[in-house]
Amino acid sequence: MKIVNYRTSTIIGRLLICALFILTGVALILASIYLEAPALRKVVSVTAGILGIGFFGRMGIMLIILLIKNKQMFQYDQENITVRDKTIILDTIKNIEIENGIRTEYLGIKTPAFILTIRGGESIYIPTYYVISKKDFPVVHKTLKGIVSDRTKR
Repeated sequence: MKIVNYRTSTIIGRLLICALFILTGVALILASIYLEAPALRKVVSVTAGILGIGFFGRMGIMLIILLIKNKQMFQYDQENITVRDKTIILDTIKNIEIENGIRTEYLGIKTPAFILTIRGGESIYIPTYYVISKKDFPVVHKTLKGIVSDRTKR
C-alpha cells in the first residue's frame, strides 16, 4: 500500500504566511486607533485589517487543523484507492479531473481539488487545501492518472 501525504513543511510555511498577514491586519487596526490620520484613512485601515484577519484567520485555522490531523491525501495499491476512509475499486473510476472552488469542511473555504469520477455519477473529492506546491501539483496529478490508467493494462 502506497501513501501520498500533504507535506508538513509546506503546511508550516503557509501557516507562517497566514500569521504574517494576520499580524499585519492587527497592526493596521492598531495604527488607525492610535495614530493621527484623516478619518477616511482610519476607515480604510480598519476595513483592510478586518478583511485580512477574516480571510487569513480562517485559512490559518484550516492549516492548523490540517497540521494536527492525519496528513494523508490518499493511499493506493494495485486494486483500490482509499480517500478519507472510503475505498474505491480502481476499475470503477471513469476519469480524474482538476477543479477549483470545491468547498472544504473547514469554515466554508473553497480550494482546488482532484475529482475522481466513478461510474454511476458519484464524485470523490481530494482537496488540496492550498498546501500542494506548484512543483508537487503535477506530480500528484500524474500519480493519480497513472493509478487509474494502470487498471487498463491489467
